[in-house]
Amino acid sequence: MSRYFLASAAIEGFRGINNDGDPLVLKFKHNAVNSVHAPNGVGKSSIFEALHFAMHGTVPRLEGMQDAEQGGSYVVNKFHPAQQATIALVFKSDDGTPDVSITVVRTTASGRVVTSPSGHADPDGFLADLCEDFVLVDYPRFSSLVDCSALERGRSFASLVGMSRYSQLRQALDGAKNTRNINGDLGLSTLDTEVTVENRALVAVERRILTAHQELTGGADGEMVDTGALKAQVTAGLTSIALFAPLLDDTSVMDLDFDVAETTVDQEEGGVARKTLDSLNIAATTLSALQVSAAELAEIGALVTTAKARDDAMRKVGAASLHALLKNALSVVNSADWHDPKVCPVCEQEGDGTLQDKLEAKIALYDEAEQLDAELRSRVQSAGCVSKLRQLEELARLDVADTDRIAPVLKLAARQSSVSTSDLKRAADALGAYEAKRVDVLASVYAEIATLQASLPPSLVAVTRTLGQAKQFRDAMQEYERNIPALAEKRAKLAKLNRWKTFITNVAGQFATAEGALANARIMDIQASCQELFGHLVRGGPDVRPTLSRAQNTEQVDLRLSDFFGLPNQSARALLSESYRNAVAASIFMAAATRHRGVPRFMVLDDVTSSFDAGHQFRLMDAIRTKLRFDAPNGLPGGLQFIILSHDTSLEKYFDRLNGTAEWNHQKLQGMPPRGRLMIAAQQADRLKAQAEQYLNAGQLDIGEPFVRQYLEYKLGQIITRLEIPVPPDYATRGDRRTLSTYVDAIISAVSLYQAAGRCVLSAQQITDLQNHHMPSIMTNYVSHYETGAGNPFNAYALLGILQSVDTLADCFCWTDPSNNLRKYYRRLDRQ
Repeated sequence: MSRYFLASAAIEGFRGINNDGDPLVLKFKHNAVNSVHAPNGVGKSSIFEALHFAMHGTVPRLEGMQDAEQGGSYVVNKFHPAQQATIALVFKSDDGTPDVSITVVRTTASGRVVTSPSGHADPDGFLADLCEDFVLVDYPRFSSLVDCSALERGRSFASLVGMSRYSQLRQALDGAKNTRNINGDLGLSTLDTEVTVENRALVAVERRILTAHQELTGGADGEMVDTGALKAQVTAGLTSIALFAPLLDDTSVMDLDFDVAETTVDQEEGGVARKTLDSLNIAATTLSALQVSAAELAEIGALVTTAKARDDAMRKVGAASLHALLKNALSVVNSADWHDPKVCPVCEQEGDGTLQDKLEAKIALYDEAEQLDAELRSRVQSAGCVSKLRQLEELARLDVADTDRIAPVLKLAARQSSVSTSDLKRAADALGAYEAKRVDVLASVYAEIATLQASLPPSLVAVTRTLGQAKQFRDAMQEYERNIPALAEKRAKLAKLNRWKTFITNVAGQFATAEGALANARIMDIQASCQELFGHLVRGGPDVRPTLSRAQNTEQVDLRLSDFFGLPNQSARALLSESYRNAVAASIFMAAATRHRGVPRFMVLDDVTSSFDAGHQFRLMDAIRTKLRFDAPNGLPGGLQFIILSHDTSLEKYFDRLNGTAEWNHQKLQGMPPRGRLMIAAQQADRLKAQAEQYLNAGQLDIGEPFVRQYLEYKLGQIITRLEIPVPPDYATRGDRRTLSTYVDAIISAVSLYQAAGRCVLSAQQITDLQNHHMPSIMTNYVSHYETGAGNPFNAYALLGILQSVDTLADCFCWTDPSNNLRKYYRRLDRQ
């Protein structure tokens, strides 16, 4: 797989970079450390944001603004005439395949448009492949790695070591297997409750069918697997009674007109008494079927016990508002902004240990209470004892007033809110009382049946009882056949959902185990490099040996110190100072980045050394230059291209000293954003000369002359910097004391000194040209006049001649490299 360096970036009209028609062009070397320096407010952050916008499509600072602030309207430079931002990037592969050019355009009227001038088939996908956590790192991102929560650190680490897709998949699987999500999204809990209730109701219907069948046929071997046989047997039993035989010709009990059958029986003696006997038999059957079993009494007792456990858990944590407060406090303690993990953000009191563990324990108690409450509500909805209570309360012979009924209260509370313990206790007491009352009423009904049967002919009593049982059989069978198809469909759906739940739970568990093992392997892979790099960064200070560890069943990555002044296994977040925390972050980021094998092979660092002192800054730069960069002679395998953005003046001197070597490529930003143009130093020199020539050739001396002076100043300063020419203290410390005479005097004095010592590396011809031609020409013709204001104004040809003299003067300090035939500055006046 090809990996890519960032070869160049051209930016126009984006954030603080205006550059209308003249983009800021930054070119980067893949085999050297690249640095870009700029004072505050000169556009360095705009470069970083431009790269972020090109790859991610967002500007983090603007994304954090509220909608009313319209952050998106600040992407395009406010002063760009076309109101269009353009970011053109060129990427160089590490295997010789063609470069990839991608241009990202954003206008105020439209969104982000990505194209590829080089013809890449999927430029959006290519940019998406570059979006790894280590590619664009600014100071907040750097520091948050240590200060963030263990879970956020774990997910960030996953991206650093190329496991972001695994982490995202694990999060998705964890969400898919979550019981609440399954119950809420798929309705599993509701469906399970419905099936349980309907199964129980169907069992009662089956019991009624089989009881009636036994009464009618005398057989106790009836089974619901063959309802046709049950119907045929009951029909045969009725047909055997001469009174009903004519009514059942070519039909079954299911089609019998029971009104006609009852009229037929009424025509016999004792019709009114028979009807009373029939209703008493039905009442006796119904009362007998509603007997409260020992299991149902135990079930209501278990519900009361669960409610009490729920109440105990609630008392331990308090009200729901307190739960919300605890969660808010935890989010504050885990945020990067909180100053001390032991101090409570609510009362500002300091505890003995970290507050996070205490808050999580309290929240876990409330979660337990919520879980118990949800379990109780679900059990109440499907409980057989509550269903039996409802049936008893609805039974007319028990005569329970509507205001005294407790079953509807329980059902409503289970669906809408929380079931109270007091209501469940009332239900338990009522169930026992109704059972006792049912026994008494059933005995009274049997007594009435016995009295009435004694007053009727035996044959009529038997016929009446048989007809009543047949009607109950028919009604129960119709209810069974009406409900069984819908219930069968629900059973099939529930079985499917349970199979899915089992499957996704197993898959999520197996994937989590595999992902955890891979993450631990990646941690072990970078652990030694991370500790070695940290030791290099803090050389001379305590080497606390930062250690990453990941819990077995979570994504959380803990950061501990193996040896904190003799104390093992201490928290890095709690004990390390800011600079040491950032040194740990730098070690982790860079050790992980060098192990990464994805598409990006470059890393952009924006002011990541802000909290470092000079010593740590130089050690970090030295580690990047000698160990981490691509093609470093003794570097780590998998080295990267580094692009460092900084405003630090001490680092600027370091950059300047190394600039021009094979190891370093330094560029300095100059300009006046956001209205004016922003350029790098090399561009500045070329443009100064071009603009001077443009105005002088047009005869505009008053505009062109200042550019001549600026070009001369730039070239003289470049000679002093490149050849390390000694200068007076005022030159080095005070910019207002740097005059053209100061530049010239310093150069002439240094050349004369080295020439007198016989150590000057300049050729005799170069020294002669310098002392006898170029320097006198510039001094007499321009510098003296410019600084004193004496003499007549220059004409355009004289100023153009001075521009030529400036170039030939600079050439006196150059030599030709025979390897590539290029002119280069001498390293110093005494060495090539």
